[in-house]
Amino acid sequence: MKNLRATCNDGLNGQTTSPPEAPKPGDDYLCQVSGSVSCGACCGLYNVADDSRAGIEALLAARSRRFAATPRTFEDVLRFRRVSEQRENQQRPLSDFHHCPYLGLVGPRQETVGCLLHPLEPLNRGLDFRSLSHYGGMTCHIYFCPATRLLPARYKQMVRAVVMDWYLYGLLVTEHRLLQAIFEEIEYRLNRPLFLDDFREHPEACRALEGLFELRVSWPFRPPGRTRLVNYFFNDNRHPRPDITPPPGEQTIGRYRTILQELETRTNTVGDLRRAELHLDNQFRTLQECLQS
Repeated sequence: MKNLRATCNDGLNGQTTSPPEAPKPGDDYLCQVSGSVSCGACCGLYNVADDSRAGIEALLAARSRRFAATPRTFEDVLRFRRVSEQRENQQRPLSDFHHCPYLGLVGPRQETVGCLLHPLEPLNRGLDFRSLSHYGGMTCHIYFCPATRLLPARYKQMVRAVVMDWYLYGLLVTEHRLLQAIFEEIEYRLNRPLFLDDFREHPEACRALEGLFELRVSWPFRPPGRTRLVNYFFNDNRHPRPDITPPPGEQTIGRYRTILQELETRTNTVGDLRRAELHLDNQFRTLQECLQS
């Protein structure tokens, strides 16, 4: 991951770019943010056997190299898909969630997750091969994840500005319930709305906020064996997160309930619950102190 302060400052200074394509609902385009940050979650980016950063990066890099050597004919592009499916591990944490074999690393330095079939990819020379993908080319124009529609513009702006790593960004930006709960907790503590300017005025708060965001990957209170990171965020509710229940001796779970559920927290005992709540308390207090300094 890049130096956090440098990348956070880049985002705060507005040094991000969106693709020339629109339509984009709302005020902030979440799919492609900059030369190093983008999201491929709706294409099944994290629905792979090895969902570690190193594993996904190696998969995408190898795929991009092979596609660069693929002739740009429909037959060869389809052959690329068949070869990819033969060479790559096809075990999926969610067997009914498609993983697109045309996801790769794109951009001038190949640092961004993106579609190898896109007409803006230089080697495609303006040709649009997206109709050969599983969902077809029209999906790119009409589908936007729930976060795009449901999160307030100011929340989306802060996520775009603070998260400057594609691996964390793609895991986080589709978590609209988790993001909403995190920002609402911060606003509850500050007793006022939170805006992007807060981080321009308190740049040290970027590190604290990213620390909260990184819990999406590193949360230490998940049940043993629950290690998959892929999030099924579509509206058909086929893979809902398990309901969180109070441990024996507790009637309810406090105001962190949504965050604890979205992070799939183990709550078998009161001790499990208290340790998880204390961990969140410490993270939120650090950010609050940065913003109030």
